[in-house]
Amino acid sequence: MISIQLDKLEELAASLLSPGEIAILLGIPQAQRSSFCVRCRAHDGDPIYEAYNRGRLTTKLDLRRNIIKLAKAGSPAAEPMVEIFLREQNANI
Repeated sequence: MISIQLDKLEELAASLLSPGEIAILLGIPQAQRSSFCVRCRAHDGDPIYEAYNRGRLTTKLDLRRNIIKLAKAGSPAAEPMVEIFLREQNANI
């Protein structure tokens, strides 16, 4: 069983590192890295999955909020990105 600090995992995931990179930084042994990566991405309800995705989604939310602010202020670069966000949101309803 992989024993890690979930708060550290969440912090590293918020930096948009891949599960493999996080495994190395957390010192997870090579033999357990593959299992760790699978748990980060595919084990809904697993504390590792939750911590990884909470960190990743926190940064995604922060970035989207900033892009939306820029679009509302009239940024020509941000406006198409917001359109993409809207399409993604509607596709996942």
